[in-house]
Amino acid sequence: MNFWPNFYKLFKKEDLTSGSITKNILSVVFPLWIGTIFYTIFTGLDTYWVSRLGSAAIAAVTVGGSGYMFFWTALVGLSNATIAILGELVGQKDYEGASILSGEILAITMAASFGLGFVGYLITPSLLKLLGASPEVAVLATGYLRIYMAGAIITFPVYVINSILRSGGDMLSPMLIVCGQIILNLVLDPLLILGVGFPKLGVDGAALAGVIAGAAGTLAGIWVLFKGKSFIKLDLKKIKLYFPRLHTLKETLRLVGPNTVEMLGISVVGLVMIGIVARWGTNALAAYGIGTRLLTLASLPGLDLAMATAIIMSNNAGAGKIKRAMASTWTAAGFNMLIMGVGGIVLFVFTREVVRLFVLNPEVVNVSINYLKITVPGWLFLAVWTIFRRAFIGAKDVATPLFISFFTLIGVQIPIAIYLPKTANIGVNGVWWAILAATLGQGIISVVLFQHGRWKANIESKPIKI
Repeated sequence: MNFWPNFYKLFKKEDLTSGSITKNILSVVFPLWIGTIFYTIFTGLDTYWVSRLGSAAIAAVTVGGSGYMFFWTALVGLSNATIAILGELVGQKDYEGASILSGEILAITMAASFGLGFVGYLITPSLLKLLGASPEVAVLATGYLRIYMAGAIITFPVYVINSILRSGGDMLSPMLIVCGQIILNLVLDPLLILGVGFPKLGVDGAALAGVIAGAAGTLAGIWVLFKGKSFIKLDLKKIKLYFPRLHTLKETLRLVGPNTVEMLGISVVGLVMIGIVARWGTNALAAYGIGTRLLTLASLPGLDLAMATAIIMSNNAGAGKIKRAMASTWTAAGFNMLIMGVGGIVLFVFTREVVRLFVLNPEVVNVSINYLKITVPGWLFLAVWTIFRRAFIGAKDVATPLFISFFTLIGVQIPIAIYLPKTANIGVNGVWWAILAATLGQGIISVVLFQHGRWKANIESKPIKI
């Protein structure tokens, strides 16, 4: 009988600059984990409905989705910047200033969404050709991606709106928006893709379902910003104050630029690595795909912990509590090391059994085992890097993670992956050792720079003026 009141308390707004650090981390990350669970379920069911249309449809959604993610990356950078900028003001308890700045960021987001959608719609055919889509797949993928790009103005903003609410300590509203958006998408998928009660739209139906659900999420988010009970709240009477000032534009671009460049660079490195692995044959490429998928699954809880870390870091940055910011980051890193450490041990001990869940080809199994045995020990270092990367960004230090990513991936991983296999005569295992080397570098360098880095100066400096 008391379940719902007690359940609601798990999501009440917390002052992240005081009280139990562990409790604060869990109160922020728990709603994020729920959203991730819903998204994981959605991904599987969405693929299921599209698969009913045939392999070309699956390929079209895969390629079109890659094109969509290319433009979505810019919104991720804007979402990260939002947490860093607003969280600082919330940490100072300047809710009025945070609300005004939120209006400016929302206006910037709308303009950016329109620009990204317009450009994306125009270059869709060229982008799909660049991604290597066959003529049959390109026809389907063009409609899919263009529908998403046309709807960008009403779907992209939800990502930033959720970051605005989370910056103000409201974790419940974004969780409900995300889950509601996913449920609506799941309901619409069979109706629009297969034509259950509606015209059969196929791949285009999958995109339209996503746009409708995204639009619903954006509208719900705007409603919460104006009518909800978040610390950050917009007011129609102050709408003139939400026109972005030059200072806000400069600060936003300063944070968004390097973060977006970093994420695009990581994507490019991923494509280069696929090309390097492909030189060693289909079995090596299959093993790489299996290993990457397992790493992605193991990393999901940590990615949410990293977002929680950024929120807590930004709040404590605003309050000038450096020691608490450091302690919170290390605590989150410890949680992630525990999660990925346990997952890594299980995978290391039962490597063959796990791999055989994905593939039965003995040659692929053996290559996959080598991949995992070599790279899994690096997961502990990756767990640390995942948390510290977002901590830097939460402290408005976007240059440090950019440097670490580029140095370890472009300066370490790619050269070793190219030259070690032939130099040491160890074949594709040299590529796996290159991945481990980059992972170790990311963890070690991030620890050193976090302890003695420039982010502390960012906290001590004055925040954006309102």
